[in-house]
Amino acid sequence: MTYAPRIVRRDLHFDMQSDIPRYWLNGDAHQTRYFDALSLMFPDGERFFIDSVRAFRPEIVDDPVLDAAVGGFIGQEAMHSREHLAYNERLERQGVGAFALMDIVREVQDRRARTLPPIGQLAVTICLEHFTAMLADHVLRHHATLQKADPRMAAIWRWHALEETEHKAVAFDVYQRVGGTPFVRWRRRCRAMFWITWLFTYRTWQFMWRLSKADGTRKDWLGWLRLLTFLFVAPAPITRISGQWLKWFLPGFHPWQHDNRGLVEITRREYDKLADA
Repeated sequence: MTYAPRIVRRDLHFDMQSDIPRYWLNGDAHQTRYFDALSLMFPDGERFFIDSVRAFRPEIVDDPVLDAAVGGFIGQEAMHSREHLAYNERLERQGVGAFALMDIVREVQDRRARTLPPIGQLAVTICLEHFTAMLADHVLRHHATLQKADPRMAAIWRWHALEETEHKAVAFDVYQRVGGTPFVRWRRRCRAMFWITWLFTYRTWQFMWRLSKADGTRKDWLGWLRLLTFLFVAPAPITRISGQWLKWFLPGFHPWQHDNRGLVEITRREYDKLADA
């Protein structure tokens, strides 16, 4: 490991109050629903991540540093699952069919657990963890992304981004220990990333399409244009993460080669105070 950050389970609760605006990001339906679509994937996604890493914990007991990091990873992901479930319950109350979309994620994850071998499940996990780490880096680095968000919603996303960054290399380091020879590990994770990139992109836009139908904004073409501008022009999270995505395919890649520990330290102080309180 090139860097071993302190991975802390922060038992924070984010109250999804009824007065939070329906379109809490820039007052824009499509931009808001993009983040909402991501949230719908998290509760069962985080459960899958925990299970896939936990399956290999007996094989890393000789490495107390990595074993402790796995414990922190599991604790953080459990908190993310809980808080995004509350987030998604708020969406269900809006009448957008949130639970039906979560059922899709649950079915996919359960099928993966039945059909993929444990190392295949871990390969899927490290790819999805890389996606969340890339998006987390953008949220922490480019404040314009959430600058006009409702502060309560910005808080949950910045907390999630902080902790995804803190533990971004944990599943990867476990994979490096148990995944076989360097060539086998590299080939497997590259193949998995191509598949996961397609699937992650498809599911996000599928959920966006379903949410926009429920909102009655599916034919708001200016809204879709604003979303594309948001994603690809400014603040451009998708455009900005493309370089990090490509680096995944380098044989010697490691998540902490993208050194954003400074962002972690700045944001950590804020959320450690909340956790202590």
